[in-house]
Amino acid sequence: MLFSVVMIDLDQLRIFHAVCEARSFTRAAQAVHLTQPGISKHIRQLEEHYGLPMFDRLGRRVELTAAGAELYQATRRIMQAVGDADRRIADLQGLRSGTVALGTSFLIGVYTLPQRLAAFRNLHPEITVTLEIALSKKIFARVLDGKMDLGLVTYKIEDPHLELHEFMRDELVAIAPPGHRWAHRRRVHPRELAGETLLMAARGAGTRAVLEERLARMGITPSAVLEFGNLEGVKRAVEAGLGVSVQARSCVEREIAAGYLVMARLAEMDTTLPSYLVRRRDRHLSNAARAFAELMGVKMGQRATAR
Repeated sequence: MLFSVVMIDLDQLRIFHAVCEARSFTRAAQAVHLTQPGISKHIRQLEEHYGLPMFDRLGRRVELTAAGAELYQATRRIMQAVGDADRRIADLQGLRSGTVALGTSFLIGVYTLPQRLAAFRNLHPEITVTLEIALSKKIFARVLDGKMDLGLVTYKIEDPHLELHEFMRDELVAIAPPGHRWAHRRRVHPRELAGETLLMAARGAGTRAVLEERLARMGITPSAVLEFGNLEGVKRAVEAGLGVSVQARSCVEREIAAGYLVMARLAEMDTTLPSYLVRRRDRHLSNAARAFAELMGVKMGQRATAR
């Protein structure tokens, strides 16, 4: 039986993992700061070691073969273990160093988090915070995959691997342009939304998911929905008279005060909008991440316990 003389190391596994995540040699090269030929060389050596192709090359895109899929599952565990080790070692320095990888919904990231981040930086200037603003659905997935230490979302899911802590509450309100028939109404019933063009953020956004669930429980189905990429797009579209929307009060207060939008409360519906801090239950939480959670009003131990 012949064995390959090519040895594999952690760097090659990191590179392989990057290609798996990016599904592209070019994007993986950018992620790990190598040239594309350098990426190709490492993957070729890996394939020589195992004697099997790891990827099917489909133009500029690559797909995992059966062997590649097996190795990818292994590298996911390896990269998570290495990341956990990095965080534990950083913890030995207390709060003199470290990194916190955060993911946040658009609502929290734009309207709530900047002041909290400024306060955190003043308290812990040596800690690096990375931030990604994304749909809540994506944040849950990235926390589960270990790509984010903590997520900040407005939508709650039940997952045995996740632990969620409420840290603030907002109120859902109906918004419309100043010339709308609701302009002088203090309250509207959610059923009135069915007769309007309802403007919403993209599917996967936490506020949209909460609203759709509550309307569904009341047997209300909007007759016309226009979808925009994010909350700012929704607000500008309402201002332009394209329709009405339901959003968190905190994110429309400036437009209301300036007269660009009008607001009405929603009658006979639960309008509370909690925000949650989410972490992976079985993952080591660094001192830096725990310090950030505590700044958000959430007290966490070193490791969460199972329910």
